[in-house]
Amino acid sequence: MKKRKEAKGYKTGGNCFSGKIVFGECGSFYVSKVWHSNSKYRRTIWQCNHKFKNEKKCKTPHIYEDQIKEAFIKAFNSLIENKEEIIMGYEVILKELLDTTKLEKKVANIQNEMEVVEELFRKIVDENSRKAMDQKEYSKKYNDLVERYKKAQDELNEIEEKQQENKVRKDSIDTFIDRLKSQDSILTDFDETLWTSTIDKVVIEDDITFYFRDGTKIKQELS
Repeated sequence: MKKRKEAKGYKTGGNCFSGKIVFGECGSFYVSKVWHSNSKYRRTIWQCNHKFKNEKKCKTPHIYEDQIKEAFIKAFNSLIENKEEIIMGYEVILKELLDTTKLEKKVANIQNEMEVVEELFRKIVDENSRKAMDQKEYSKKYNDLVERYKKAQDELNEIEEKQQENKVRKDSIDTFIDRLKSQDSILTDFDETLWTSTIDKVVIEDDITFYFRDGTKIKQELS
């Protein structure tokens, strides 16, 4: 999600490439254009969404849809060649992602700390209401507890975010491995379903880099 938010532009519908292709220099999405729409030379090209929106034109070249498909086939086939090794590696990663013992222990410790601080809050507030206390001292103790509680809350939030990230990554790897296992032979034709289920984004610079959902990154030259 974060990677998508960093890209400038928008996601359009109606094409499996929409919202997937990003220009590496400015971070804008590529959008599709049709050339020679009413002739036998009709071709779909993709170009930076901001190419003509600024005084200084974006230098990124357009790319033909057929080039994207051909490069994807080559990139995916390079995975197929090492399929068994890749799957074995990810089985180890999945085992680590499924082992939540350490994070759960941290959560338990932090929740215990927050309960302790809450009890100290009650005691100091009760003490201040029952007898005269130095208010500067009271304020200092109170603020120290606020900071202590906030620190614990921030740590808890970080762990919960980590747990969610691990879940998202696990789901992505599961989907990726399932598709890899189901592909028994090299890819000869572009498969839209395979593209959609395995590709996170594609970055265009002097070459084309495919970012797969499992975290794999493969660079290909543009033909």
